[in-house]
Amino acid sequence: MLLLPAALAIAGCARVATAPSDPPETPLARAEAATNSVADATSPPLDATPARAPIPPDPLFTNLAVTGFPEAVLSVPNGATSPRPLLIVLHGTSDRPDWNCDAWRHITGAQGFVLCPRGDYDPRESTPTDRRFTLRGGAHLRSHLEAAIAALGARFEGYVDVERPVVTGFSLGATEIAQLALADPARFPRVALLEGGHGVWTAANVGVYGARGGARVLFGCGSAWCLPPARAAARRLDQGGVEARVVFAPVGHTNDRPLQAAIMNELSWFFDGDPRWRP
Repeated sequence: MLLLPAALAIAGCARVATAPSDPPETPLARAEAATNSVADATSPPLDATPARAPIPPDPLFTNLAVTGFPEAVLSVPNGATSPRPLLIVLHGTSDRPDWNCDAWRHITGAQGFVLCPRGDYDPRESTPTDRRFTLRGGAHLRSHLEAAIAALGARFEGYVDVERPVVTGFSLGATEIAQLALADPARFPRVALLEGGHGVWTAANVGVYGARGGARVLFGCGSAWCLPPARAAARRLDQGGVEARVVFAPVGHTNDRPLQAAIMNELSWFFDGDPRWRP
């Protein structure tokens, strides 16, 4: 996937160390050299690319400058020395991206990058000490996500794998991310939808998603009202050849820890077939 030009990170954000130009010899490097010396001439050479310097241990979360859009919140896989996968989270109406980033960092064990775009400031639901935001959908949201992914790729070049991101959303964000996944199933084959996004999965849409590469849809419910439409959508997906499951924890319209734990119990199934993620 070609990325658009992106702005570099704002001053003050954590910098990523680069790999030294002439790394010291290691036991692994010596072993690889010995193997290459005796390999058959027709054998492809081993990948001798040295590991990159680890991403610094702090901070766990940082802001990511996105050209033309509000700063995103980013969870960083601290200590990574090789490309890590990407998970994108869209927050709900009058919500905040940091809560969602914290939830999915916990769910995935900080294995990959968790990119949480920030919507426009919502003055109606904000207070002087609690600023809230709402994402705009449609073409504007698609442009927002492309810019955020490009910014992430530029800032963490060599450390992030932006191909086939896992996409998730909460409430309104669940509906918006489901629609984006439906528009490009091969790019977004795994979707997790919390407290929303059920109505997108009509029988016709399920057929399109499955035929074009969609693999799995996981619904998470914290409210009793969420369960019937989530279960109905999961049945339509299963009948249409797309695997789907529903988890529930009585936390209300939130993504609090009990619901996160219920999602974690399904990660082996959800990530099956994508070796970049471990349950």
